[in-house]
Amino acid sequence: MTYYKSHWNVRLSIISITVLFFSLVLSYPITAFGDSSITKNGYFSENFQHLSQNNEDINSTIDTLYAQVVEEEIYTDSNSLNPDPDYKTGYYGTKDWQSFVAIYLWFVGMNGETGEGRAVADVDMSFGDIWDNLDVGVQAHFEFWWKKWIFFLDPIFMKLSSNNSQTRVISSLKSKLEVKMFLMDLAMGYRVAELALGSSTKSNNFKSWPSVSIDVYGGGRILSVDNTINLTIETPLGTNKQRIKIDEAWFDFIVGTRFIFDFTENVLLSIKSDIGGFGLGFSSDIDWNFVANVGYQLPWWGVTPYIGYRVLYIDYADGSGDNRFVYKMWQTGPQIGLGVRF
Repeated sequence: MTYYKSHWNVRLSIISITVLFFSLVLSYPITAFGDSSITKNGYFSENFQHLSQNNEDINSTIDTLYAQVVEEEIYTDSNSLNPDPDYKTGYYGTKDWQSFVAIYLWFVGMNGETGEGRAVADVDMSFGDIWDNLDVGVQAHFEFWWKKWIFFLDPIFMKLSSNNSQTRVISSLKSKLEVKMFLMDLAMGYRVAELALGSSTKSNNFKSWPSVSIDVYGGGRILSVDNTINLTIETPLGTNKQRIKIDEAWFDFIVGTRFIFDFTENVLLSIKSDIGGFGLGFSSDIDWNFVANVGYQLPWWGVTPYIGYRVLYIDYADGSGDNRFVYKMWQTGPQIGLGVRF
C-alpha cells in the first residue's frame, strides 16, 4: 500500500513537474512572440507612417509641379499678349533675312530754278503739269533686313517731254523739251531701339504694338538731270536749228533717322528724314529729305497699302561762267504705294 502510494506520489510529482516545465516553456515563446509581434507591429506602424509621409510628400510635389505647369502656361499665354518691353521681334518678323518691296507713285510738283550759264529758268510745275507731259515713270522701294541691319534702295526715273510753237508775222518758233531725271537713295542702317508705348503692349510673331522702333542709317543719294531742248526757227531767210543740252550728275552723302510707330497690329506710321550734301566738291550744298507714310497691313502675305507725303530739297551748283550749272529745287507732293513683305 505504501509502495503504491509512494509510486503514485512520484508519478504525480513527475506529472506536476512536467506540466510546470511545459507551462514555463510554452509561456516564454508566447511572451516572446507577443513581444516580437509588438516590435514588428511597431516597425510596420513606423514604416506605414513613413510611407504615408512619403505619399504626402509625393502628393505635395505633384501639386507643386502641377501648379508650376499651370503658372507657366498662364505666363506663356500672358507673355504672348503682354511681352516684356525689351521683347525683340524685328519689324518685319523673326526670321534673320526678310524683305519688303513696294511700288509707289509720287505726285510730285517742282518749284525752283535750274539751267546752265545764262539759260537759267524758273520752274513752277504742278503734278498736273508733270503728269500731262510724263512719258515714263518708275518708282520703287526695296528694303532688305538681316537681323537688325537694314539695306534699302529707292530708285525713281522720270522722262517728260513737251512741244511748243509760236508763230509771228514773218517767223515761227518751235521747241521740243525733253527732261530725264534719275534719283536713287541707297543706304544701310541699324535698328537701335524698340520701345513699348504703354503698359498693355501686345504681340504676335510679327511685331508688338503699340510700340515705336528707331532706325539710324547712312548712305548716299544719286541724282542725274538730262535736259535737251531742240529749237527750230523759221524765217524768210531760211531755217535755223539749235540744240541745247544740259547734262549733270552728282552724289550726296546722307545720314538720317526713321521712326516706325505701330499703333495697332495693322496700322503703322513711318517717318523718315535725312540730310546730306555737306558742300563737298561733288555734292550739293544742302540735300534734305522728309517722308511720312501711313500704312495698313492686310492679312494676306504682308500686303501693305500706304499713303503719305514727301518733301525733297536740293541746292546744287557746279562750274562757272557759261558752264555753271544750277539746280535749286523743291520737289513736294503726296504719294501712294503698295508693298509686300516676305
